[in-house]
Amino acid sequence: MIVTLISVDRGKISASARGCLKPKAKLRYAAQPFNFGEYVLNGKNGKFIVTECSQIEGFSAITADIERYYAGFSVLDALEKLTREADARIFALALKSLGELAYGTERSADAIVTDFLKGALELNGSALDFGHCNACKCVLDDRAYFSEKEGIVCKHCKAFDDIAIDGIYRAYINGENDNTPHTLAGQANVLLADLVYRMLGVKLNTRYFTEPI
Repeated sequence: MIVTLISVDRGKISASARGCLKPKAKLRYAAQPFNFGEYVLNGKNGKFIVTECSQIEGFSAITADIERYYAGFSVLDALEKLTREADARIFALALKSLGELAYGTERSADAIVTDFLKGALELNGSALDFGHCNACKCVLDDRAYFSEKEGIVCKHCKAFDDIAIDGIYRAYINGENDNTPHTLAGQANVLLADLVYRMLGVKLNTRYFTEPI
């Protein structure tokens, strides 16, 4: 099995995890999604083999809930695609999100994904304010629009080809409504993932975004 590892100091690394598909493999856990640990790799010239792994956290509780499971994979997908070089900030943000998905009880999986995507945009210098028009600075209280030049704008500042953002989605993404139904929150996150693609060129295509529950 070829696994993709995200390292704080080396960025993205591909490595071979030999025999890890066998049920009784000693390092089977090292090739599992959500595993966080200290890996020992042997090899050179970009060809590595996982020889040891000391697990720090497995976030196994995520697998007990299908919504959190889908959400967890969306975080992993975004982390992999956004890691072009070593970046401790996006790594720490992903760990925080996975920890909350596994053990948090106060917030929904949708809200955790929302904060992760907004945080990823901010870390990449593309923060979006869904509470104010980025052009005239007025307070947004209903529908908004996404402008590739201006960011989030009101109806008075929009251009003809700007993308409309439904008022329910805008309010949810801005944290104004904690009781947004899962279906609408999921659709709002699909919209947010599209904005990530438009601003960062990263296409998120896990089932959370392509086949919402």
